[in-house]
Amino acid sequence: MKSVKNIQKITKAMKMVAASKLRAIQTKTENSRGLWQPFTALLGDLPSADVKKNVVVAISSDKGLCGGINSTSVKISKGLHKLNSGPEKETKYVILGEKAKAQLVRDSKKDIELIITELQKNPLNYTQVHHCAITCDFPMKEPFSGS
Repeated sequence: MKSVKNIQKITKAMKMVAASKLRAIQTKTENSRGLWQPFTALLGDLPSADVKKNVVVAISSDKGLCGGINSTSVKISKGLHKLNSGPEKETKYVILGEKAKAQLVRDSKKDIELIITELQKNPLNYTQVHHCAITCDFPMKEPFSGS
């Protein structure tokens, strides 16, 4: 009987920790909703343009038990890479997250341009996006002013 009570206490404490982490991540997610503006300002928004260089950004988690989401992200990234590759086109990967890195390094090591991991500890910022654009040799528009 005593061990059941102890297990219940431990379970309750674990639920409280999980709820606290979830609240923190939800806040970060809500604060990042306007993130598309710097990307559009930096890289432009011309999906129909015929370009010789393409970059596929594969996004996954760094750890955890969300294998289905990570696998789907990598599958879609591989499909986009295949779709945008050709004899006169160069397509590279930019990988955000440890799980996508682990899967793509096995198959496509030569096509990986940049890998950024541990985004939960160090969130992606404009400087990193700008570095990514320079590394991938993107034709950039005017720098984003943030307003």
